[in-house]
Amino acid sequence: MDDQFNIRQLKFTILKALDSTNTEHKINMIGRTSQRGTLELELQATFTTLDRRIADRAFEELKSADLIAPTYSDFVDPESWVEITESGRDALDRRALDELEEALLDTSPHLVELRDGAWAALISSGPDALRQAAHSARELIDQTLKEGAPDEVIKSAPDFTPDNTSWSGVTRRHRLKYLVRRRRGGVSDSLIKSIEKDIDSLLAEHQRLTSHAHGRGAPDPSDVRDCLNAAERILRKILA
Repeated sequence: MDDQFNIRQLKFTILKALDSTNTEHKINMIGRTSQRGTLELELQATFTTLDRRIADRAFEELKSADLIAPTYSDFVDPESWVEITESGRDALDRRALDELEEALLDTSPHLVELRDGAWAALISSGPDALRQAAHSARELIDQTLKEGAPDEVIKSAPDFTPDNTSWSGVTRRHRLKYLVRRRRGGVSDSLIKSIEKDIDSLLAEHQRLTSHAHGRGAPDPSDVRDCLNAAERILRKILA
């Protein structure tokens, strides 16, 4: 599949198609080797076997997120005939597939591209794909913090104390605390302390991703996936 198509785009194409057709069979959607499916027709593309696997993944992830659901109306293959759910229509209207994506879009649209790039690299068969996935995931953390909590905003806070471990005086911990306060409309010191564990965990995942991105040996796919899932979970908790 051409690089312009990513799993996020495939998910929205599936949602859009189901919003128009009401119900459709999974194989009619993702197609066969001998027969183009709805996605290929919509995207004017011809899928390879790998492309179809990615489309299959997009379909199943939409099901897991309850954005599409089986109709159970077919006697032969009840789970493969699906329809869009109300949550799926909301996602289509908002152009955001989940709470984290909505928060990232609100911060800067290019952050969604970074997230997509990390997952695309993770499922790619390229020789350096896992390092690229780790690098993109680390950049997702860094750029989300810098876009959401710029230096000038952090430094203008009356209680700001520079940290000499950073050349700018602003650390990731500064940015994370600011984001928590901003997203939650101002919080008490006790609440800040209660999420210190989450902040520590995110910083630890950032370090692990850095090690995977720059290590000599190829990282383990499950390790990179675990890091990315953990980072997304914590970012979602902090931002959404």
